[in-house]
Amino acid sequence: MNKDGNIEIYYAPFDYINSKAKIVIVGITPGLQQMTQSFQVIKDGKSLKEVKDLSSFKGSMRTTLIKYMDELKINKILKIKSCESLFNLDSKYLHTTSLVKYPIFDKGKNYSGANILKKKMLLEFIEKNFLKELRMLQNSIIIPLGNTVSSTIDYLNTKHQLKLRCFLKGFPHPSGLNVRKNIQFKDNKKEMLRLLKK
Repeated sequence: MNKDGNIEIYYAPFDYINSKAKIVIVGITPGLQQMTQSFQVIKDGKSLKEVKDLSSFKGSMRTTLIKYMDELKINKILKIKSCESLFNLDSKYLHTTSLVKYPIFDKGKNYSGANILKKKMLLEFIEKNFLKELRMLQNSIIIPLGNTVSSTIDYLNTKHQLKLRCFLKGFPHPSGLNVRKNIQFKDNKKEMLRLLKK
């Protein structure tokens, strides 16, 4: 789709937007695994919504994400037993997305998000595409996965004077690679609970 030096953006069918979502989970970009899975789901005759439902935040990452959301009592806000059901029965409440909704590769490997605001091509893509999603869903609970996503949404919020109702800045990335995630969650939990009560 687009290339700038070592950074390349490839298309994958992650275009569905749940405009009625109450929860928006934002990552950096889908990886190769999600890209491959998304094409298989389309090949199996599924819809764009089903692509997202079946390709988003798999395995231990999803388990940690659900644990953190339940600890923040997001399940109580939604009047559901556990946020686990957001990934199946109660998916009508959830929108999963990324700063760049299509997979990005850096020298052929999954892009980590390093210096994302300094990469002109990526920042332009974010301001052209993700910003529209953010505006459409500004009354939802926005859950940024990690510091890169938090700081990028913070930047957009300030620059474009968005009125985000509940942006859970400081929510940790739930990946197994993030060894400080539980400490970060504990450190920011009180403030996130305060934001959720607004």
